[in-house]
Amino acid sequence: MKFYKMHGAGNDFIFFEGDPEISSSGIKKICDRNLGIGADGIIFIKKDVKFDFKMKYFNADGSEADFCANGGRCAVLLASVLKYFKSTHCTFIADDGEHEGSVLESGDILIKMIKAVDFKENISFKEIDNRFYFINTGVEHVVGFYDNIDDVDVNEIGSQIRNDNRFQNGTNVNFVQRSKNNILLIRTYERGVEDETKACGTGIVAAGLIDMKSSENNELKLAENNESRIIRTVLGYDLTVQKIEGSVFLTGPAELVYEGEINVSTG
Repeated sequence: MKFYKMHGAGNDFIFFEGDPEISSSGIKKICDRNLGIGADGIIFIKKDVKFDFKMKYFNADGSEADFCANGGRCAVLLASVLKYFKSTHCTFIADDGEHEGSVLESGDILIKMIKAVDFKENISFKEIDNRFYFINTGVEHVVGFYDNIDDVDVNEIGSQIRNDNRFQNGTNVNFVQRSKNNILLIRTYERGVEDETKACGTGIVAAGLIDMKSSENNELKLAENNESRIIRTVLGYDLTVQKIEGSVFLTGPAELVYEGEINVSTG
């Protein structure tokens, strides 16, 4: 079966065209960095009647997720390479809803996010000396701000919060450090990978929105003026979260690394 290996700011994925029925154990093996190709997740992409394409995302542990923003940006690039759309702009559908995407002149990929929901603040966890926020930007995210994220034990704290029984489906966990010039530094513990990943697009959006926020009645209220934040990943990639006239966009690099053939179990 043909595959495409891609990454968005170091967040790496394996793409298959169509809708093959790969078992959960098969997905885990393909994503295993010793036994398979290695990736943070698998994405199936195919043409759609209403939209330019449809994408479906699976975590490295074989579980499904409603969306992956870096995966969505990679999907826009791959759909362009495969000529699913002719212009630089496209529409696509994922399990969290409808999205738009663009291939920019710079080579970066922009996608339009769905509306963020379920905002909560001032969340505490036993034996963790910090306060956190929660928001769903397509998938669930907890965000905490720290003076120095290099000092944070991302896997230990992230695992504890991810498995907290207040989150029925678990949650992703982001550790954010404010820097100068509206730049945020970020590290993420990703549900479904169960480890720190090099980048997480929906987590980057969560961090950017919460840094812009003012809150009222447990809803995320953003300032009326357009705003943006630059979020820098652990590998040094810069992504931009923008609020423009009430809509939220994520822009950053994506790359088709290589393509090949692999034998996979479809049972």
